[in-house]
Amino acid sequence: MTAYRPSLTVSILAFLGSLLLLTWLLFSLLAFKTAANDLYSQKAEHARTLLKVFVSLLPDSIPTYPEGFIPPDSQASRYIQKLSEESAFNRMTLLDRNGKVILSAGQEESDQYTPFQDLTKTSDGSYLRSDGSGVVYLMSIVRDGEAVGKAGLLLSLAPEKARLNRSRQILMVYFVLDFILLLGLGSFVLSRIVVNPINRLLSATEKITGGQYHQRLKVSGSVELARLAHAFNDMASALYTKDHQVTEQMAALERANSELRLAREETLRTEKMASIGLLAAGMAHEIGTPLASIMGYADLSAGEQPDNPAIQDYARRIADDCSRIDRIVRGLLDFSRPRTPSEERTDIREIVLATVELMTQQGVFKHLNFTMEIDEGLLPVRCNQHQLQQVIINLLLNSRDATPVGGTITIRACPEASHIRLEVIDSGAGIPVESMSRIFDPFYTTKPPGKGTGLGLAISARIIEGFGGSISASSTVDKGSCFTILLPLVHADERRDA
Repeated sequence: MTAYRPSLTVSILAFLGSLLLLTWLLFSLLAFKTAANDLYSQKAEHARTLLKVFVSLLPDSIPTYPEGFIPPDSQASRYIQKLSEESAFNRMTLLDRNGKVILSAGQEESDQYTPFQDLTKTSDGSYLRSDGSGVVYLMSIVRDGEAVGKAGLLLSLAPEKARLNRSRQILMVYFVLDFILLLGLGSFVLSRIVVNPINRLLSATEKITGGQYHQRLKVSGSVELARLAHAFNDMASALYTKDHQVTEQMAALERANSELRLAREETLRTEKMASIGLLAAGMAHEIGTPLASIMGYADLSAGEQPDNPAIQDYARRIADDCSRIDRIVRGLLDFSRPRTPSEERTDIREIVLATVELMTQQGVFKHLNFTMEIDEGLLPVRCNQHQLQQVIINLLLNSRDATPVGGTITIRACPEASHIRLEVIDSGAGIPVESMSRIFDPFYTTKPPGKGTGLGLAISARIIEGFGGSISASSTVDKGSCFTILLPLVHADERRDA
């Protein structure tokens, strides 16, 4: 599983955001601490002033508990009652020299000793209560150099805390707005000067990885990015030059390999042709004598029974087939010699129909389905009709041998550019892939021993090449094969001359 990696923009903004947050925390801690101390100091000073005024209003003689109290109608009592009207006032208490309460005023729920409670020291001065709820100020009352009492004042810090909270909220709002503004502006600036140039560099690098070495970059921004783009362009130029050199070298090697392969194939072909030539010469000599005898006996049979149509037809067929055998032998001899293009004009439709009729009469397509798809009005082609018929017969016989009972053989002819396309298609067993490259080689056959010589397709290819055409094959095992012949059309000016 690939580990998650944040983008450059996210990483930088996260760092800046963390830095800003830490800075704000430190600043707010220092600022609020200082502000709180200032407010508490002001509160303590205010408490001292109020308490000092109260002490100045006390009588010269401070009574003691329980003999006497500060009367309610005294200036000090009225002053305390007036102070108790303030919201921040909590309690003011006057103790005698024995620490007993002789005057106190404040909130009803608070104890009379409240200003003096929860204090670690009771000397004169200001103190912050342990719960932080208020500030206490204590002041001794001295008469003739002797402490005769102690006054204490407790003021609530609730207003100051409310002011601090409001300030904290306002500062938080300012911080959030500043944080959002920083992220937005920072994202825009980073995208323009850093992220976009890097993304273009990354995109160009990916294209170079795919082989597009013509990529060039021109980026704006810092000098480091400009140097990086310049180095990238130099690298792309070097890769393009190297790729061009490698391509040229590979092309040269492919041409050399092709020439070597052609030379090897030509050498093998020459050797095979020489072997076939020797074989054909021997066959022509050995077959010629019995073939002449067969033709002679056929002529004698026809002469002895001139009125018997069947004998006359048989004799004619024997003579035609003997002539075909003679042409095949001569064609085998011609296979080992270079051919020149044929100058004959042939109607391919007539040749196909005649060939199919000949093979149908001999029962070649018995137990098979045979179809023809021959276009009307096909233009004449440049070939020898007897040799073309020999090729068609050979292809049809091969299809018959490969097609099981009930299968289909189709012969199709149609125009294609400056050629006629002739196809022989069957639904037979097909040809294995490893044999497809050798089926036109002499003496190579996929048939069982004794069922074929391996010369049929080799001779057919040689004949078609002699016509200036081409023959090719395609096949799928267990589905059938298709042999395609392209024969050149007779030029229009030659057809007019004819």
